[in-house]
Amino acid sequence: MRHLPRIVGAAIIGTVLAATFACVPVGAAPATGSTINVVVDSLAPLIPARNSNLRIAGRVVNSSSQPIKRVSVRLRLSQAPLSDRDELSVVANMPLIPPPATPPDSALEDSQADIGALLRPGEEAPFVISIPLRALSLSSAGTYVVSVEALGTDYRGVEGSKGIQRTFLPWFPKGTDLNPIGLTWLWPIVDWPARDADGTLLNDSTPLALAPGGRLSDLVSVASRNPSVITWIADPELLQAAAEISNGYEVLREGELVVGDRSKDARVWITNLKSAVRGSLVHTLPYADIDASAARRAGLEQDVVRSITQSPGIAEQVLEQPVEGGIAWASSGRIDKRTGNLLAEAGVTTIVLAADAMPPVESTSDPRVPALTPNGIADYSTAVGVIDALILDSGLTNAIGARQRTRGEIVLARQRFLAETALIATEPGAGANRVLAVGPAEVRWHPTAALLDSLLRATSQAPWLRTATLEELRFASRIPRRKATYGTGVVAAELSAQYMSRVNAAEGRLDRLVAVLDDPSTIGPSYAAALLRAQSSAWRSEPSLGAELLGMVNAGLLERTSLVRVLSTGTVIFSGDAGRVPVTIANDGEQAVTVGVALIGQPSARLQSTPLSGIRVDPGKKVSVDLEARVIGGEPLGVAVQLLTPAGARYGTPATISLVSTAYARAAGWVVAVAFLALAAFVVIGITRRIKRVHSSRTPSSTVEGAS
Repeated sequence: MRHLPRIVGAAIIGTVLAATFACVPVGAAPATGSTINVVVDSLAPLIPARNSNLRIAGRVVNSSSQPIKRVSVRLRLSQAPLSDRDELSVVANMPLIPPPATPPDSALEDSQADIGALLRPGEEAPFVISIPLRALSLSSAGTYVVSVEALGTDYRGVEGSKGIQRTFLPWFPKGTDLNPIGLTWLWPIVDWPARDADGTLLNDSTPLALAPGGRLSDLVSVASRNPSVITWIADPELLQAAAEISNGYEVLREGELVVGDRSKDARVWITNLKSAVRGSLVHTLPYADIDASAARRAGLEQDVVRSITQSPGIAEQVLEQPVEGGIAWASSGRIDKRTGNLLAEAGVTTIVLAADAMPPVESTSDPRVPALTPNGIADYSTAVGVIDALILDSGLTNAIGARQRTRGEIVLARQRFLAETALIATEPGAGANRVLAVGPAEVRWHPTAALLDSLLRATSQAPWLRTATLEELRFASRIPRRKATYGTGVVAAELSAQYMSRVNAAEGRLDRLVAVLDDPSTIGPSYAAALLRAQSSAWRSEPSLGAELLGMVNAGLLERTSLVRVLSTGTVIFSGDAGRVPVTIANDGEQAVTVGVALIGQPSARLQSTPLSGIRVDPGKKVSVDLEARVIGGEPLGVAVQLLTPAGARYGTPATISLVSTAYARAAGWVVAVAFLALAAFVVIGITRRIKRVHSSRTPSSTVEGAS
């Protein structure tokens, strides 16, 4: 509730200012009653001085369906500077409505410039306004709202304001007493790591970004012109990819594998980067900017550790100079407690967070007084101790992340950034040596070079700003902050559990593959790195591309695994209930393997067999072995012939054979023979007894007749 008076005050300010400084931004539909869109394409000078002219150039566009006559433009200036950042936010985000007839700002009549006699529907016309800054009513140092107002006469003959565009004008003439704030520019150089285990690129995205005019090329070029202003934060995977591309590469284009044609661009980019970072300390992110939260949930903590610990070494190989690891950039600006603990345990000492991830603890100060903008550093407690949290200022992050598709949007973003920093520097009660962290919301940012150039120059030249290193930020004073709830929405943004289960399965395939190889280093590291790339946070925004990468890695693992296989097929007949089963193992790979083999009955209760282990098969060779087995039961038994790793894990796809025992067939024959003999004996005995009975019955009669 302590912010309620400020919220009410901001609402009142918004109501007043909405009626005074309203405008239509570039690309937006005109507001109700507005018939002319005003577009500001340039505003100079970057840092206004008393002896310079304010020059604003742009265009007016008739957005109505009727012609507008006698069109002209003029400047309006707020009568007083803005008081705080809340007021600036209200002005920047107020509803777009036409100004009333008598606004509390002032029209600068000397600035009025005629456009033309008639502006037809959809037609645009340029304008230029130039006026000495001495002529402006800048009563005191501060941040003013300056507007370009379009005037004209509509088809009904109504004269007046037809549209307006507003922006901000920081005014700090020489001699102004203020404490400049330090800006630590965090400069991430990161890309989408779409490379499979063989180095094949899934698309041309990275080569194009490295080429002149590309996103990564612009980031390096702008930074090289302002080397003392920025703090380099690079993904070693990108550096590694650029180095490989520079030496020749293959890329998938419309499903076809072709030889890439931008190796020269990659070589130039690496050369430019090395030159730009010379004399600077480069900080490295975990390899491929792994989605640490998703990996931890999937039980892949070791991958997180590996991506952190191997990161500096990879970067040093490309840059040929020492680098510093131990920094992580939280995806979505937040991190959960357990992942924070894991990162700290793995060696991370600094984590970059959004402002809302660690808001300041509420104080008991007067709620009517706006709180000072704190330094961009905080203590982040973990299970292994406290690490540094670099807190990105939300206003500055929003400014550099604003739309920059046109010159007009770039000007608005630039002036918003300058106004934000100027208001921070003039906050009541602000002391010296304040330092803010400036950086994008996402590490794969795409600002325009024009915006970045102007902001970095302003950081060095503006009287209310100064450059600050990362070390200076780390030594800045810290206020109490609390960890915000991670949130189900942030969890949902992670790589999905289903996707990570596929990664887990691929990890198992890789473990089994390298376990049988004589020299795992020829294959293992490349696939391990590819699986780290498959866990990159980049695939949060490009899930289909991540799935394609993981599919290619899995396909490669399955293909390599299938090179070692069992050739045995058919039926094996035992002369008794036990015998030997011949098994042939083929190795079509390029290096020797050591495997085991086992017979698995289906069902297993009908087969007794001891697996064999330590079977070495040279590349391109076949090896035959015999396994002892005993079959229980007379029916044919299906048996899987399964290869094993030295540790006994199942390897590859088993072959299937059938075992038949003749022991039960012979036993059945003897039973039939015995039964036949017994039956014959019974028959003979029966006949013999019958004969005897007949003979016995005849003997007495013969005796009697003889006596007679």
